Amino acid sequence: MATTEKTMASVKEARELYELKQKAAQFYAENGVPAKMEDILNSMFYDNPNDVYGHLANYFQGFAQPAKITSVQARSAFDAKGQRTILTDIFCSVNNKTKLLASSVNSSVSPLLSELAKPEELDDEAKDREAGLEAAINIINKEIASRLQGLQPTAQADIDKVITGYIGELKAAEDERIAREAETQANTEGSDNEKKPGSSITKDKPKSGKGGKGGKGGAPVVVVPDEPRERMVAGSVCLSATSQAVCQAGAAADGNEVYEHVAALRFGQAPQQYRMPLPMVTIFQSGRAAPGKSNCVKEYMLVSPPGKLLNESVPKIFAVYNDVVKAIMGKNGSTPNKKAEKIVARNVTDLGALMVSFDRPEQGLDMIQESMTRLGLTPGEDLYLGLNLAGHEIFDYEKGKYEVVTGQQKAADDVIDFWVDIITRYPAIIAIIDPFRKQEGQQWMSLCEKISEKCYILGDNVWHRPGLLKDEELTDTFRSSGNVYRLEQMNTITNILECAKKTEEAGNETVLSTNIGDTTDVFLADMAVGMNARFLKVGGASRGERVSKLNRLISLELALQGCGTLAPGGDFSFPVITLPPPPEPEEGDAEEAEVKDSPRKK
Repeated sequence: MATTEKTMASVKEARELYELKQKAAQFYAENGVPAKMEDILNSMFYDNPNDVYGHLANYFQGFAQPAKITSVQARSAFDAKGQRTILTDIFCSVNNKTKLLASSVNSSVSPLLSELAKPEELDDEAKDREAGLEAAINIINKEIASRLQGLQPTAQADIDKVITGYIGELKAAEDERIAREAETQANTEGSDNEKKPGSSITKDKPKSGKGGKGGKGGAPVVVVPDEPRERMVAGSVCLSATSQAVCQAGAAADGNEVYEHVAALRFGQAPQQYRMPLPMVTIFQSGRAAPGKSNCVKEYMLVSPPGKLLNESVPKIFAVYNDVVKAIMGKNGSTPNKKAEKIVARNVTDLGALMVSFDRPEQGLDMIQESMTRLGLTPGEDLYLGLNLAGHEIFDYEKGKYEVVTGQQKAADDVIDFWVDIITRYPAIIAIIDPFRKQEGQQWMSLCEKISEKCYILGDNVWHRPGLLKDEELTDTFRSSGNVYRLEQMNTITNILECAKKTEEAGNETVLSTNIGDTTDVFLADMAVGMNARFLKVGGASRGERVSKLNRLISLELALQGCGTLAPGGDFSFPVITLPPPPEPEEGDAEEAEVKDSPRKK
């Protein structure tokens, strides 16, 4: 009896073992393991790798499942100004293990108010920024983390669409709420007016659109107001923060450098060669908020020349900056000592630039060019100049004029001649940013027609954010030589790349810019290389968050040069912009014009 039971148990075990072997064989066959093992073992014998198991790991990695997002976590970090910003971590499942593929620190939101705004207004903006940051962190840790779970970090466009869609839902709900409140308030006010005897609802007279006298002959100036600012949903900064982190995670998942990953997103595949962006480095920060009477130049920038290595030109920029510092100390009656260094340090702005008192815009240009001459450098050859004019910041909305110098205001037509004269006298200037508001489109185009063949007229504040601009029609009535893009607020990687492609096809150069509240994260340097940006506006020549981008650019240049994938820089190519032809008169207008022009009978 005992022998029979043992025999039956043995038979059962053998059957179970046989079935287990069959399942194992089926499992390995379905996954192609035996065939793959045979292939790699046969080829590896001839390859004779030094690291046998590393060779096997690399081979089988090609058959592994792609990385998938398992978790997205956000918390507060700090930018270079000590302001809170967002640090976003992307965790993915890689080879059956959960790994941190990216930890990205986003730049803080750029302020909308000028430094000259009222203290209470600046305080309110700071509070709104803090509230928006808290909302963004909460959105990332809850809703975005849930929606991105299981997606591949390499699917940048899909992920950007998901997170943009969620913010769109929040915005739609907010718009609906505001509309309901407005309707309720209107009904309440209407009811109150009906209850009052003899009350009647009257419309206010429309406000005059005329400003002060500014045209020739003292003609009144019609001031066109700015467009209303786009209302941002609280927490919308989660878009740029998440998009940047996902891009870095996607590069890590593919085992590529960030610039290679960005290039594949921009062009569909990584190009054979990469062109280095030309750094735009701010030496002086001026403008209305700075001491001195000069208002019309917000930033005096040095620009690396095309066709020369950054490893050669960037040190020249630092040499000019340091020479200017010495010159400032000398003019203050100081010698290069610790006390003088403290004086200069107090004049370094959040942008990493020097802030000096200028009464005329030419003073900043002269100081830079004099420094270059002392160093044996030639303006317009060794280094070029660029100016951020920020026209919208010096526009007087009451008088309809631009206050180029304190106490000296110019009508838009006169500003054209003002800048043509300066650019003619300083031929090393190859780029200006925002000479006018967009509302002075006629003057903007007239200035373009006069100088665009030798100077880039770049648009920053005049253009909508990339998420909107990419879907807008570009017309000949308002053009620029290039567009300035920032990765902040509701801007995503996908929107910037799509918008850059569209504007480049229309003849515009691409400028990628850092933000005021920058961090030491060098992502933007890689992004500029990958998207083939012509310029990278880094800010000043001091402060670690600024210099880190320049160091990264030089490192990338050396790496590309070493592997033979560095493209030649080429010369500046200025797109010539002319005024569009006047619109053709309609049929009725044409006939009326013919009647007026016909000779009268005596």
